[in-house]
Amino acid sequence: MVDTLSSIDGTPVERQVFPESAEALAETMKEACEAGRTMAAIGGGRHLHLGNPPGSVNLGIHLSRLRGIVEYEPGNLTVSVRAGTTLADLQNALRAANQFLPLDPAGGEAATLGGLLAANASGPLRLRYGTLRDLLIGIRMVHADGSRTRAGGKLVKNVAGYDMCKLYTGSLGTLGFCTELTLKVQPASGESATLALGFPSLPAALEATQAILRSELLPDAVEAINATAYAALAAPPAAGSWILLVRFGEARTALHRQLDRTRDLAAASGASILQVSGDGATQELWRRLADQRAGNGSASGLLLKCAALYQSAAATGRLLEQAGERLQAQASLYCHAGIHVYHACYRWTGPECAPGAIQDAIRELRRHCRAAGGHLVVERARPEVKQGLDVWGYEAPALDLMRRIKMQFDPKGLLNPGRFVGGI
Repeated sequence: MVDTLSSIDGTPVERQVFPESAEALAETMKEACEAGRTMAAIGGGRHLHLGNPPGSVNLGIHLSRLRGIVEYEPGNLTVSVRAGTTLADLQNALRAANQFLPLDPAGGEAATLGGLLAANASGPLRLRYGTLRDLLIGIRMVHADGSRTRAGGKLVKNVAGYDMCKLYTGSLGTLGFCTELTLKVQPASGESATLALGFPSLPAALEATQAILRSELLPDAVEAINATAYAALAAPPAAGSWILLVRFGEARTALHRQLDRTRDLAAASGASILQVSGDGATQELWRRLADQRAGNGSASGLLLKCAALYQSAAATGRLLEQAGERLQAQASLYCHAGIHVYHACYRWTGPECAPGAIQDAIRELRRHCRAAGGHLVVERARPEVKQGLDVWGYEAPALDLMRRIKMQFDPKGLLNPGRFVGGI
């Protein structure tokens, strides 16, 4: 949890406050709005690298004291929780009823629920359970002028009116600050296990993923990672190879049946079985994978997120690896293989490339992604790299609509100014 913060992406935080309640937060924001002071919400500090550097931060508002479960209904599989609660604390509370929130974001469980909401952060478990946008059914917000609103409810079948929950999710705190979330939870699996399958190439790994998804198997997650990424988890495989991590969570009998069927599919695809991890080892493996996917917790380096269509997924992976060679950086690639979303982490063992060279590489990758029907976002980079390009890469008409929404919710432009798409 972040106690104090001197800057966000190089922009100084002039003053910091720690409201103890939603009422105190609303009063603080009302006073700041009347004085025309810019505001940024701060939770666990795990996603402050996202977005453009803010234009200014007159007031850093820490939400870490808005913690705890408000209401928990195990029979309804729903929980209401304050936004400053960490994911780890929520999972510990749910574990007593043999339930869990199926989120495994990069950066691990130290993130707050409010931060995860702002970033719409998720991980490989989205293959089976969806993202936070799919799990959120109710929300309470405080807006720039101190007004308080709520949307959704505490029942899964709440369908009345506009789905404002989806609008707030991923808005990076530019429309308001969340104080409370109501979420759908899931029964915990009896046991979990992971198969690590080795392939000679990325196309072979992606093809095997399609065979798994077309079968009767129901994996929790399927993650394709390159040899550089796998070397940090286990013994290095052959250079140029790709590893498919297939995770299952089921009752013991069903789990072993799924593992046996996956072994059969792996043999048919020519894959080698590198490792089989049982329940405890699987939990640790995927925790480490989440930390690595976040850039190993480092504030340096370059982190890109890239979505691709299946037809261009293999070519996109090759280009992301080639970008590492061009930048003389180690490239660790993580691909949610069922939906073809990449996280590419570039790290320099020596001096980092000049900002201009990094910007050129990003622009080239973005041109390919757009031409192939995909999209690329810069999730982490040095401020001087971000200053010379658009980290989001979105274009009109979506941008025009986003600006109109921002004007309705924050007409003075005081919430996280400049950080979101198009400098919103």
